[in-house]
Amino acid sequence: MFTEIDEGNGLVKCFWSDIRQRFAKIEPAFTNIVDQLSPNQSYPLYIAYYPYGDSDADTCSSLFPNIKGNYYRITDPNVPQDILKHLGYSVNGTPLGMILEKELECFIDLKSEQITIPWLVYKPGDIFPLSTILNKRKSHVYTPNGLLSSTAGARSTFMLPNIGATANHSNLQRDFNIKSRPAKSLYEHWQVFREIVHSNVVSTDWRCCIVYFSESWLISLHNDVCWQTLKQYLHELAWYRYEYERNRIYYDITFSVIQKKRNLKPNPYLVDTAKHLFATALGAAPGYAPATDNNALPIDSIQQAIVESYGLKKYKPTVMQPKHFNFETDYFPIYYSLQHPATRVFSPRSRLASSAINEMRELEHIMNIFIEELSKDGALSSDTIIGQIAKFVKFSYFHNATDTHNILRNSLELLNSDSRFNDTLFPHTPEALFAADASFLRGCVSIGSAEIPAQKKAHYSNEHAAMPE
Repeated sequence: MFTEIDEGNGLVKCFWSDIRQRFAKIEPAFTNIVDQLSPNQSYPLYIAYYPYGDSDADTCSSLFPNIKGNYYRITDPNVPQDILKHLGYSVNGTPLGMILEKELECFIDLKSEQITIPWLVYKPGDIFPLSTILNKRKSHVYTPNGLLSSTAGARSTFMLPNIGATANHSNLQRDFNIKSRPAKSLYEHWQVFREIVHSNVVSTDWRCCIVYFSESWLISLHNDVCWQTLKQYLHELAWYRYEYERNRIYYDITFSVIQKKRNLKPNPYLVDTAKHLFATALGAAPGYAPATDNNALPIDSIQQAIVESYGLKKYKPTVMQPKHFNFETDYFPIYYSLQHPATRVFSPRSRLASSAINEMRELEHIMNIFIEELSKDGALSSDTIIGQIAKFVKFSYFHNATDTHNILRNSLELLNSDSRFNDTLFPHTPEALFAADASFLRGCVSIGSAEIPAQKKAHYSNEHAAMPE
């Protein structure tokens, strides 16, 4: 069920000397620390390769690949003794791991609501799960099981234009042996993508590569004084990763104080959305962005299938993917849509029927009040990262219909500010249009960086400092 020969498939047992160069390319600081420890062959590592869309962990436990393309759990009766010995500590969770290649998405799957909530996106060099691995008080468990799942590549991904036409979908069923029904919601696009990539017609070497650390690494990490530098390094990563979560209670109080001060009594659902927009601007929650490479999914193969087989001709095959935003460094915006909500709090919508345009107007009003109050010198939380967001991040509001109040901009204007909507990895016909009437853009918020004066820039030690785990 595992091998010691790395052919880019299944689970491969190796040692630090075999793989350190791959670590050095993506996480040199970690590599330098481990080099000083010089772990021998009593500290094995396991490289796992996951094809696009396959689960590395579900709400029950981790899933390990074998060379035949199947998966097994630590609790399975036929699990190899070597795996049980070295990775058995993860029987009720996930072993300590690092992404080496491609991306991994952790998400909450709400099947009844037909949505996934992207929780975080791991990239090469990211180490996980820090909270459970570093927790000393095992009797007090704060991280719940049965909630998060994770897949190789993006799960919360979709094609911007509609790809749910029955006649066109039958072409995919014929050409790629797809079994799923035509996608009637953005939630169902991923299943179509996955079946395209996994079909015998498509030849792709796309793999999310994760290296798992054996239990001996954790034993030394917690008990060997020589490993204190590595342990401190991991604690610092965890500290920065939970920065937002540790201070969120203060931000919630601040938003409540602002509402009381301004006598703001809005739709609770839209208040939650406004708070989520701040978290997205901060990078604490993923937003959505047009995919421009194959890091999160093999979009070249997917776009080719949608254009040539499905027969998408009128629109460009733009694929959206979950992505964390860095307001200090990212040139392009991130996006959120009321039509495809991803908030982590579920306050009820107002009972009064309201159109998307009206909700967007009210959301813009709430955001403007929050921004105005947080931007004042000496105001509550004005000296925090949330105050920075209020001052230096630009929130713009879009809909494909004309807004008679001139608050919302037309979705077509997105082409002027974000060239990614014009670019696709698979060439499209010159006549193909930007899908400005897509459901995602009928109530869309663009979150982009305004120019930040150099003296105002905050400095954080980790790219994902605000990301919860």
